[in-house]
Amino acid sequence: MKNFKVVFLIVLCLLVVGCANPFVESDDKTSVSTFSGDTLRVNYIDVGQGDSIFIQLPNKETMLIDAGEAYEADNVINYLNSLDVKKIDYVVGTHPHTDHIGGLEEIVNTFDIGSIYMPKASSTSNTYLDLLTAIKNKGLKIKTAKSGVVVLDGDNLKLEFIAPNSDNYSELNNYSAVLKLTYLNNTFLFMGDAETLSEDEITSEIKADVIKVGHHGSDSSSGVEFVKRVSPQYAIIMVGEGNSYNHPYQSIIDRYLSVGAKVLRTDLDGNIICDSDGVDVTCSGDKDSNSNSDSSSISNISLLSMTTPVNRGNEVTVSIKGKPNTTYDIDVIYSSGESRAKGLEDKTSDSEGNLSWTFKVSNNVKVGTYEVKITDGKDSASYSLEVTY
Repeated sequence: MKNFKVVFLIVLCLLVVGCANPFVESDDKTSVSTFSGDTLRVNYIDVGQGDSIFIQLPNKETMLIDAGEAYEADNVINYLNSLDVKKIDYVVGTHPHTDHIGGLEEIVNTFDIGSIYMPKASSTSNTYLDLLTAIKNKGLKIKTAKSGVVVLDGDNLKLEFIAPNSDNYSELNNYSAVLKLTYLNNTFLFMGDAETLSEDEITSEIKADVIKVGHHGSDSSSGVEFVKRVSPQYAIIMVGEGNSYNHPYQSIIDRYLSVGAKVLRTDLDGNIICDSDGVDVTCSGDKDSNSNSDSSSISNISLLSMTTPVNRGNEVTVSIKGKPNTTYDIDVIYSSGESRAKGLEDKTSDSEGNLSWTFKVSNNVKVGTYEVKITDGKDSASYSLEVTY
């Protein structure tokens, strides 16, 4: 009886210590059992210019990654209610930007939550502080989302964080919790807003069937070599219709198309659902869209070729296919401002829509990646020009 009391006191002490810290490290693994033939479903919820992803795991558990802006909370809650969700086993706030964590306060207040994961990145925004308060009031502890933390590890199912890999970044996006989900032979990547710096730090195997494209299709993410490493069957871009950032960039769409990916976008395809039985994956949206069969562009402009990378002092040729007999304007925007190089004048496409510009990159241009924007006044497309020594 005495020994039993000692064991009881030790266990009680451990439980109390485990609940003492508001932000706890999490390297523990939860073992689950799943079976071939059970369905894994990933719901990419259309929350405009933001992210919200609900995962229905084959072991009957669930995960929510982000919840869009605060005003999208009702949208996410209604979506989950339509699935008769009562409990979310795992919640992930990828990083403290409002278009990702804004709706999480209401999610935490509305549903029974198992565990919540966030990176060690803070913000002074009321949105972030209100979320921390909601988590505390619910009696939850934040587990650290970082590379090497395993959420689930079963026979056929694994959920693990593969980024962030560093403790200090100048850009908050690079703190994004990047999640890799493996179910038998299928792999999903969820990139948050991780940019190329974070992508380059990932040493894990990242070949995947489906990727949630980083940073809404901005060219700050989806580096050339990274996209080649992933070579997905589907690339999902979560983006708001007519957003002021011009996301997604056509160059990023083209980059995924070049490795054979089918590009789906929430602004064109609505809510997107991917189903996996562990062998095959199928993805589709709930809106009719031509994006499933073409370049998924928001314009009629397609890049045929561009000289990139290019050394300073050398010429660049940009060739596009647009609408026939239409006048197009081209702007090359360096860090010092818009280029005034000869050859960047407005031009009219031929009867088949083909058009080219040739211009010289000044020796004074700083090494870096710059935007090339082409428009006919209605449609527009942006591409990335890399300038080297």
